[in-house]
Amino acid sequence: MVAPVFHARSLTELVALRAGTSFPALVQLTNAETQADEPFVHTGAPEFGDTLLTLTYSDVQRAVDRLAAHYASLAMQPEVEEGEEPPERVIAVLVSTAVDESLLEIALAKLGLTSLLLSVNNSAEAVAHLCAETGATHLIHGPKYASVAAEAARILNGDREDPGTGSLAPTTLAQPIQNGSKARTTAPRLQLVEDRRFPLWGPGGVRSAKICAFPPRLSPEQESRRTCVILHSSGSTGFPKPVFVTHYGMVANAAVSVPKTGFSALPLYHGFGHFSIRGGAALLTPSFRCLYHGKAFTLLPPHWPITAANIVRCIASSPTPPVQHFAVPYVLKLLAESPAGVQSLASMEAVSFAGAAVPDELGDRLVSAGVPLYSQYGTTETGALLTSRRDYTADKAWNWLRVEGLIASYLDLVPRGSGTYEAVVRDGWPGKVMSNREDGAYCTKDLFVKHPEHDDWVKYVGRLDDTLTLTLGEKTNPVPIELDIECIVFGDGRPQVGALLLPSETGAELSRNRAAYVEAVWPVIAAANARAPSHSRLLPEMVEILAPGTEVPVATKMSILRPACYRKFAPIIDEVYRRFEGGSGAVEKRRIDGENEAETYLLELLGRTLGSRAEGITRETDLFAFGVDSLQATRVRNTAQKELDLGGATLGQNVVYEYPSVSKLAEHILAVASHSVHANGTRSAYDEMEAMASKWAARVVPATPRRRAPGDPVILVTGATGSLGAHAVACLLRRPDVRIICLSRAASHADSQDRLAHSFALRRLEPDWSRISSYAGDLTLPDLGLGDALADVRDSITGVLHLAWPVNFAAALGSFEPSVAGVVNLLNLTQGSPLAPKPGFFFASSVGAVQAADAPTIMENFSDRPADAGATGYARSKWVVERVLAQTRGTVLRIGQLVGDSTHGVWNETEAWPLMFRSAVSTGALPALEEEVGWLPVDQAGEAVAQAALASSGDGVLHILNRHTAPFASILAGLRQAGVAFETVPRREWLRRLAESDPDVAANPTRKLLPFYEGRIGGDIEKARPAFDTRKAEERCQVMRGLGPIDDGLVSKWVEVWRESGFFPPSSPVQSVQNGH
Repeated sequence: MVAPVFHARSLTELVALRAGTSFPALVQLTNAETQADEPFVHTGAPEFGDTLLTLTYSDVQRAVDRLAAHYASLAMQPEVEEGEEPPERVIAVLVSTAVDESLLEIALAKLGLTSLLLSVNNSAEAVAHLCAETGATHLIHGPKYASVAAEAARILNGDREDPGTGSLAPTTLAQPIQNGSKARTTAPRLQLVEDRRFPLWGPGGVRSAKICAFPPRLSPEQESRRTCVILHSSGSTGFPKPVFVTHYGMVANAAVSVPKTGFSALPLYHGFGHFSIRGGAALLTPSFRCLYHGKAFTLLPPHWPITAANIVRCIASSPTPPVQHFAVPYVLKLLAESPAGVQSLASMEAVSFAGAAVPDELGDRLVSAGVPLYSQYGTTETGALLTSRRDYTADKAWNWLRVEGLIASYLDLVPRGSGTYEAVVRDGWPGKVMSNREDGAYCTKDLFVKHPEHDDWVKYVGRLDDTLTLTLGEKTNPVPIELDIECIVFGDGRPQVGALLLPSETGAELSRNRAAYVEAVWPVIAAANARAPSHSRLLPEMVEILAPGTEVPVATKMSILRPACYRKFAPIIDEVYRRFEGGSGAVEKRRIDGENEAETYLLELLGRTLGSRAEGITRETDLFAFGVDSLQATRVRNTAQKELDLGGATLGQNVVYEYPSVSKLAEHILAVASHSVHANGTRSAYDEMEAMASKWAARVVPATPRRRAPGDPVILVTGATGSLGAHAVACLLRRPDVRIICLSRAASHADSQDRLAHSFALRRLEPDWSRISSYAGDLTLPDLGLGDALADVRDSITGVLHLAWPVNFAAALGSFEPSVAGVVNLLNLTQGSPLAPKPGFFFASSVGAVQAADAPTIMENFSDRPADAGATGYARSKWVVERVLAQTRGTVLRIGQLVGDSTHGVWNETEAWPLMFRSAVSTGALPALEEEVGWLPVDQAGEAVAQAALASSGDGVLHILNRHTAPFASILAGLRQAGVAFETVPRREWLRRLAESDPDVAANPTRKLLPFYEGRIGGDIEKARPAFDTRKAEERCQVMRGLGPIDDGLVSKWVEVWRESGFFPPSSPVQSVQNGH
């Protein structure tokens, strides 16, 4: 077979290639692009609150260079003669996870070193074992793990000296060699090194600090043969086992992924975070996959609790919208409990999971809701192997993996009895980094069953060994605790492990008293817990006692027949989980009266759960930041559910993270008990809208004293890189006395200017650049991200035209709150102006903010009824801003449907209407809609917006739309007149044809909006659209008075532009299609 060719030969070379930096003997093996100033990752840091921040590829290279220089100064590299290739050296890494850990891994690789990435769940014994097995010479540890590192060092040092001094006596260790084999040698003294984290953003960050380029220690050719990183198994089969991954293996694994922008909520050491382990399966980190393909990656900031609301908010606010969600079953379950979470998943082009099996019920429910769900399977030793990627519309078999493509030539399914097969990967598979068979193959010990009808479809069913896989993807081996105490450990596919105790004859009598029996045996369980990773530890609530003399299915060797045991005791096991998760039991319920009593109870409960650690918790302590993990949070929730009188209500499973302080949790519990809110934490959407409006209206600052009259107009414009914004700027500049300040999301002011230039060129506009100033900014920050330029901007502007807004119809209202904050920050900028009167504030709203109003005609007035807004978070967020401005000051510009400009016809091809028209190519049909369309060319809308911003009239509401409607049939006639051939069919017939059309959204982009179209036109009756009064807008905006309906000439311009871009095929003779036209 021909060896595959990849973009780079090593991780270091790949980063250098993307960042556009020099590299010795850098060879561009494919057409991979240099993307120095493009975003690599969007994430956050505690000191920047809830703001998402960006690192470009050049930022990453500079951060890596700074880390490499720091660790090089600590003499961590082996010394060799000049020109001699240094031997491999392993550096253990035990740090809290964020993007910093990936940067550290790359920096160590640049130094020619190998990272041993240690899970923070490991015990000190496990850390010591892995350091010994891999021959690690240094252990880099974060401050939180100093005691674990010191204890591990004491174990390796034979308890002779305090390892805090930084060194250990020589010990016999294993030295890694290529492909995972090891040779015993005497290792050098182990040194403890404190983790060094430099600022990535802000003062001292990668863009402001002086950072010199750091040369790589090795060439790409040298690196490709060496170990890049050492991972390890979950530590539940006794001690963790190291897995050696070469640079070539890293790159090969990344290459088999799909080139899409991605999102993950997972910590980097876990699951997808570096490799996702599931029954022996492992998959490459999404961040390195995206790095390989040059696609931006969004990572939930590590200080944000993993809640459905935070995940949805992070996705919606990402500067580079992710289209693939990398998840584990725990995250999918969280999102499935929230309509906004399901909508977020359904909006993706792909939702992949690994780490554990997704319950069929959950997966089926998500798939039926339109979520493009697929499973991925692989192993740490072999990389990604199988997926259930498919045609998501026609094929609903999300839980059947497909043996297709290159892997079909390398995968053997070996019969193991009872209709199961073990997956064995042959030698030669590019992602394989280890072998465990003489012929070079790797036996995974993972068992599958075959589909009854498709030979190349398989489903994962378990392990040849006894490993249990929890829903978070962590693995637990039940054998160690079963050897310590006679019991059956269970938990496969569950959130935590439990145990069925088997009383001996001497303990039979005591076992009748469950509490006394558990107390008597608990020291043995506690000792086993101390040796186990945190995810493998037993809780008292998860222990049940079998009746004395119960027969347990065993094999001939007297080992437990685990599947048979689980089947026999399934009712008991299910009851244990019901008791644990539902808080049921014969416990007298406690009634809580008042916040003080609720807070006191919760502090006491946290003390029971956390022990002495809870002494540092106050009523306002953020429990997530304090370190309350998911298992402890679940225990707090379940105990409160069991002990408190909640009037029959049930607390949400994630309530501790949703209300992450004692005071917030107490307030919520009291509200649940009084039935003033839903137990899952959701309030009436209308209450949420009004509360958000009141919250942000209160944050508008008072106006400063007036000091001077304004001079020539200076308009600050946001959203100028969009179609409406670009035309608005062009129209404003028609007046020779106007200057423009553009504020946009960009990596730098120069980048902002480049984006503007691209936007104007795309729309065939030629503005006077001498009167445009462009700034990179962040509207979510009080200073708008302007820093030292803030005062100059504030003192010069005479008006603000705020046109920027995230367009995401799947996101919930809460996801738009950062954008609402941006409105207030901009409004506060005008409040601080020295001008009299204050600069005008103009906000581009949407007709969706009032489209549900119960009126045949919507007037140009503020709405005080949240029910007037459309049902999407997008529409509701616009209503919230309108309400803020109604309570403060500002002009609302309600924008209707915009179309291609009247001069050239340029219309954004990603919008819903152009994509519908594009379906004439893929389906041969367009729908017969009965509605009248009041569409407005975007250049005329831009002129109306500009005229409003330059008018001297006061605040209020203006409707920027076309009251001169045209029947939709006339639009279809215009398309035919322009040479587009199609059949006109009923709405549902068109939806059926679209559903059956090519699922490849690259070739058939209309297909991805099928759910949107189904929601808009798929009902029994077309929804009537209200009329909008435009008299005020016509008074203030001259262009509004000369509008007319959309005609054939404009439609033909759209088609001409689409043909030029390739969106439509070249012109062909007009075809007459019978169907009443």
